[in-house]
Amino acid sequence: MPFKEKIAWISVITTLAVWGIYFAFLLSAVASGRGPDHGHMIGFFGAVVIQVLLIIVASVITAATAPKDASAGSDERDKAIARGSSAIAYPVLLSGVVLVAASMHLGLTAPGMAYGIMAAIVIAEVVHYGAQIVFYRSGRHG
Repeated sequence: MPFKEKIAWISVITTLAVWGIYFAFLLSAVASGRGPDHGHMIGFFGAVVIQVLLIIVASVITAATAPKDASAGSDERDKAIARGSSAIAYPVLLSGVVLVAASMHLGLTAPGMAYGIMAAIVIAEVVHYGAQIVFYRSGRHG
């Protein structure tokens, strides 16, 4: 498995785990009628720190187990996969942002829109790294 694919796996797994937990707590607060509060914003910053730390630790361990792969530069295949996965994730991000903006006509508040944009970014990142994994696994180059 190429090093960049391993990093994509690390990224998609940590993104799903950290942000899945974060948005589950957020949605449970909304479902109970409490709505988001300052604690959820603090939780957001905590989730960012936790994900960054998880990615750093997992990447260092992965690089230590295969230093030759980790030090190799990006070849044409890696660059094509990165372009292709970005080309898939970008419309997902734009669609999410447009949906959030349109939700103001349904009564979504400004904080709700901010959380919606955060969710759109997370979904686009999962699609981005997921597409990279699919491209590496299928042998397609973006």
